[in-house]
Amino acid sequence: MSSSNHNNLAETALIAGVAAAISAFVVHRLISKDNSPPYPYPATFLQSGRTLTGTEETTVLQSRGWSMEEALSKAKEGSQKAKEKAPLQVLLSLQKGNSRFWTGAASRPEVSAFERRALIKQQFPSTAVLGCSDSRVPVEIVFDQGLGDMFVVRVAGNCLGPTTCASLEYAIHHLQVKVVLVMGHEGCGAIQAARLPLEKIQNESKSLSEILQKIKAGLQDDHLSNIVDARARDRELVAMNVRNQLQQLVQDPQIMDKVNGGNLIIVGAFYEISSGIVDFFMQVSKPNGSMKPSTGVQSRYDPETKEIIFA
Repeated sequence: MSSSNHNNLAETALIAGVAAAISAFVVHRLISKDNSPPYPYPATFLQSGRTLTGTEETTVLQSRGWSMEEALSKAKEGSQKAKEKAPLQVLLSLQKGNSRFWTGAASRPEVSAFERRALIKQQFPSTAVLGCSDSRVPVEIVFDQGLGDMFVVRVAGNCLGPTTCASLEYAIHHLQVKVVLVMGHEGCGAIQAARLPLEKIQNESKSLSEILQKIKAGLQDDHLSNIVDARARDRELVAMNVRNQLQQLVQDPQIMDKVNGGNLIIVGAFYEISSGIVDFFMQVSKPNGSMKPSTGVQSRYDPETKEIIFA
């Protein structure tokens, strides 16, 4: 037999051997399929043969998938935990989340597809935010929060109006949020546009012109001439607008009933884009003996005396 025939036989045998090995592997995978986590979950302890610990039960459940009954049970559990949180506890979690964000240690909370199923029937955020629609101010990312943690209302200049008020009222009275945050930010284009002459503002579209005029009405330029630094002036204008929105919220007796009952804190904030840091100020909360703001908050506002108490 020629050497070429020998080579052909060897190649045929090799191909047959590889095919047999692949077939055996496929059969093994089919037989052991029920003991393996479905794609895309990686093969971990479910194939290792060791006994599961109690802390791994949730992971097992997620890898196999939740039934709707289990998802509803998870939703009720999350709702109960949200109700049990105190307003100060929620405020502290926002401060800690922002610290993680600007220090580069954000946890980027994510949930599995099955945990998302638990959110189908119910939402239970702890915080409602009135923020600016600026693309550089993604609220959930800035506070390192996950799906369902925050009820966010975004509009140019974080300005209150019929729609934004209705959204916040829904969050307060129906979702039972514990903190309402009004947040402005560094370099807000809406604030800058609101400082233009009125005739220029009136040249804008009707809807935009109305928002800018509303913001402009609350900006007092008389003392800004004393602020030489441009960034400091920008910050003061943004903070002034935030205070104006907060003062509108505290005029609502139903909202203040929640505040005076210790079930809600309203607070303003300034987000510095350049650093990632959020400064909290003008806290409105249940009156106490000291009247000082909470830790990490620069000032507290007393709606009755209309005084601002600084830390």
